[in-house]
Amino acid sequence: MMRNRSRPAVLVVAAAVGMAWDGPSIAEAQDTYTLDENWPRYPGDMTFEMGTGIAADADGVIYTVSRDIDHWAGHPLAMSRYKGKGTVARWDSSGRFLGTFGDDQEFIGPHSMYVDSRGFVWVVDREGHQVVKLTPDGDAVMKLGEYGVFGDDEGHFNGPTGVAFLPDGRVVVSDGYWNSRLVWFDEDGNYLKEVGGFGTGPGQLAAPHAIALDPAGRLIVGNVCGTALHPYVTAPGQIAPERRRPMPGCVNRFEVFTRDGEYVGPWDGVPEPGLPLSIATHGDRIYAGVTGSQRGRQDLVVVDAETDDEIFRIPNANVYVHQMAMAPNGDIYVASVYPEHGGGARGIEGPSFVRWASDR
Repeated sequence: MMRNRSRPAVLVVAAAVGMAWDGPSIAEAQDTYTLDENWPRYPGDMTFEMGTGIAADADGVIYTVSRDIDHWAGHPLAMSRYKGKGTVARWDSSGRFLGTFGDDQEFIGPHSMYVDSRGFVWVVDREGHQVVKLTPDGDAVMKLGEYGVFGDDEGHFNGPTGVAFLPDGRVVVSDGYWNSRLVWFDEDGNYLKEVGGFGTGPGQLAAPHAIALDPAGRLIVGNVCGTALHPYVTAPGQIAPERRRPMPGCVNRFEVFTRDGEYVGPWDGVPEPGLPLSIATHGDRIYAGVTGSQRGRQDLVVVDAETDDEIFRIPNANVYVHQMAMAPNGDIYVASVYPEHGGGARGIEGPSFVRWASDR
């Protein structure tokens, strides 16, 4: 199915299109990506509002999670007619639909998803206030947080946004839409510690929207300065009073912590990201979704993990680069929320999920 995505079909690295370039030359980088206009090939009966998360496994299977029905918690009928719903689907690199996944799960407002090194699939359900670990067969084996119940303690989240996996089995959750913390759990899901807190001081956070462990062992966190984010999906009392006021001195940027939670400082890889929605790593590279040069679009910036130098970027890669997934062959997949903000359509006619195919 051909869709009008309102973006170029072929991308050549930044220097070739006259953008500022401080990294390797074109000859050294040799990074060229083409937008696959036919990925994915949606089944005719598939319906959803927007894409939110995307992940790839070691075999190149792509997982997507969508918000089929957006959540309206403030409505009197929120837990019936207006309760959100999300679905995980699987695809191959050609865009062929491989079926849905984890159908027994009732996600309310999925935000992101991941496949860990052992093939387990993790879904972060923002409005469900849970992080769910699924086997490769789609069976839930661990749930962090209490389903549909918000909080700010060892057993509850308030809008979790992302997950990072540490080499020793620990898991770090960014609890960041209406809390402002990073929470550590052991491999069995037992609470260990948390860092952060609402504020602009060293190590404090506003809304940690994304998190990733880079090859050097640093935790990189996308910190968004919005406070009372998306109040229509929240219940009375869910947003703390201080979060409803402006936050003087807050800067949208990526923050760096050690894997044990010590604050290091702002990340130099993308010093002025605009809106730091997503962060991911693959091999020796870090991938960041940041505000683009074109209104209503975001760039996808690729950074050398050793030097923190920008290697190249895909300008205006999607309306929002809400989450990215890197396939083993080098392809980059993007999930985008609220496509109407960039003039796109919701659902299968819009840019909810796209594939940038590597030409290397």
